[in-house]
Amino acid sequence: MGAPQKIMPELPEVEITKRKLEPLIKSKRILNLGGKKILRIERKGKAILIYLSGGKILGFHQRMSGKLLIVRRGWKDKHTRRIFHLSGGKDLAFHDVRRFGVIWYGPVKKVLDDPYFKTLGLDALKISFGEFKRILGERRAGKLKPFFLNQKNLAGVGNIIADEVLWHAKIHPERNINNLSDADIKKLYVSLKFILKRSIKLGGSTMRDWFHPDGGHGGYFKKRYTYGREDEKCFRCKTQIIRKKIAGHSSCFCPKCQREQ
Repeated sequence: MGAPQKIMPELPEVEITKRKLEPLIKSKRILNLGGKKILRIERKGKAILIYLSGGKILGFHQRMSGKLLIVRRGWKDKHTRRIFHLSGGKDLAFHDVRRFGVIWYGPVKKVLDDPYFKTLGLDALKISFGEFKRILGERRAGKLKPFFLNQKNLAGVGNIIADEVLWHAKIHPERNINNLSDADIKKLYVSLKFILKRSIKLGGSTMRDWFHPDGGHGGYFKKRYTYGREDEKCFRCKTQIIRKKIAGHSSCFCPKCQREQ
């Protein structure tokens, strides 16, 4: 098996970060932000938003190597970008080896007016079938893999999820959107929901840099269907999985199950 492409955390990993952070930090105060109280935590696309008292937001986009960790007071690591001291004696650390991550802090409106949030499409985990079908209908040109990766279409989908969804739906990544039947669109939607929920249930995909805020690891990568499995056998038909560069991204698919039309 070839080495998987370096990727950033996708919707499942960010959703897990949000779900695991919430019980650990909700209602605590951030001492080095004027004692502001943590009111709630949300995921928006691939970003984590921590709503604070005083109408402020502290937000994070983990990008390629960022992760949010709950650590003991005084914990140090050379790759830590920022430390936020929490009431109760623990710290929230933003650890980012490659330093591509983004940190936002400011009034709610100012943070949400950032171009990243203003251009996000509907959330892939929450989107209804009607909305999914409408978005595909509005973009009747182009190929499916780039469609899934464009955050203006579906917020949160990345390379792993896109490959997994297309394999599960038995649809080629270079299939033209204008050639999709209603049955194809339904299969894609069902597969999108199935893969996202399966990945979240298994704890997301821990590979090189990302793991849970409490130090836990995800199990999805070991149980993936096609991503990064080039030269291995398809779980359905035993045909060799191939890898091809599509829209600047490495794509793995089964040439028999996912025939190009």
